[in-house]
Amino acid sequence: MSPMEVLTKNNERLFVFTDLDDTLFASVKGQVSEHMIPSTVGVNGQPYAYSSVQQQKLLNVMIKSDAIIIPVTGRRSSSFLNCKLPAITNTDYAIVSHGAVILDNKHQLLDEWKVFLEQQFSLQLWHNKLVELYEKLSHYFEVINSGVRVRLIIDHGISTYLCLKINKDYADAKKMVQVNDYLESTLPKEMFLHANGRNFAILPPYARKKVAVDFLKKMMNVGELDTVFAMGDSHSDLPFMQDSDFLIVPQQAQIFKQE
Repeated sequence: MSPMEVLTKNNERLFVFTDLDDTLFASVKGQVSEHMIPSTVGVNGQPYAYSSVQQQKLLNVMIKSDAIIIPVTGRRSSSFLNCKLPAITNTDYAIVSHGAVILDNKHQLLDEWKVFLEQQFSLQLWHNKLVELYEKLSHYFEVINSGVRVRLIIDHGISTYLCLKINKDYADAKKMVQVNDYLESTLPKEMFLHANGRNFAILPPYARKKVAVDFLKKMMNVGELDTVFAMGDSHSDLPFMQDSDFLIVPQQAQIFKQE
């Protein structure tokens, strides 16, 4: 039996684990091209981000290849559902909230994932740590009048991460460096800081995209005859991408930029 016949007999699968923002769509500064399509909406229901011709073609290649597409995004569930691309929202699974939550095909918390989290992590302990850090950071940035907003993101009952955002009126390069340096100096052990422009996320150990991707690979029995593509643009995407067969990275990705 030839190698191709072996592959056909075993019905090999193609998996695509893909980041969303700045990978399959992006916000647009200035005029929107007529060839772009709205891909997400904001809280007001108006288009927030768009897919370019190239991004549309890439997604269509995956669709026509009958790929099993699994979104892997920092967006929390409600923000993820603002996506208007059916190939992204109508999937068997979606990894959201930086990997802390896995949704099933009804956009509910995946039962198996909830069991895994409860077995492997002390969620109540980490909730307490996140609340304590939230109060500390909120007080600090309020006292110095820095224009930084701090939020504790809770998704499907799980305390997933701390979200910090610098107000546009305060957000220059110097301010972003100052905030980043302070957060790094304050970061508790086992937490991870993800920075992207004026946005920052402080992640507990279960909010890791790689942890969630590895969990789904095991649950779906991804094997040696399957092919795995991974798509992403940021440093936080690299850990789950590096375990794939092929990496797809946008040209202007954060991955290519100096720290």
